[in-house]
Amino acid sequence: MYRFAGICCALFILVAAACRGDNRREVFELNYILDFTIQAGLNTIETHFIVNPAITSLFEERLDANSLTIDDVVAVEPRFAELSTIFNDEDLDFIRRLEIRVFDPFDPDFSREVFYLDPVPTNTRKSIRPFPGLSDVKEIVSQTTFGVEIRLAFRRIPSQSYDMRLLFDFSAKGE
Repeated sequence: MYRFAGICCALFILVAAACRGDNRREVFELNYILDFTIQAGLNTIETHFIVNPAITSLFEERLDANSLTIDDVVAVEPRFAELSTIFNDEDLDFIRRLEIRVFDPFDPDFSREVFYLDPVPTNTRKSIRPFPGLSDVKEIVSQTTFGVEIRLAFRRIPSQSYDMRLLFDFSAKGE
């Protein structure tokens, strides 16, 4: 019994020593709003892509406002996203899957998943808050412009068109 307790204690110490906290600090946020439309009649078989290839990046502006250089930022990570109708009057339970990616508009094959929710809970009401991904997107969002791709799959065919708003934030991390 004592031997088992000793082994457990040694394992606990080993795990605790291996787990170090994230010592990076947030140096600024990047906040964006993207409006788009989900058209009525889209099918439930395919994944539907909404692409905006030219989002103006706020990265340089935030660097200047905080008297930082690009070298002061070690990573830019997804922080928060929320998808809702613009007038917040429609239930979004027809959406089954949501994925949001950012990409380099000059090299669309260079993309990173930044937010996802699969499956979207069926009790979704007026907004969907996907989980942030783990990707460092500094290389993409530090450019003058970057692209955003929204991938949607539906539980049922939208009976009407929906004017949508996507709010999304990134956290710039420093040492």
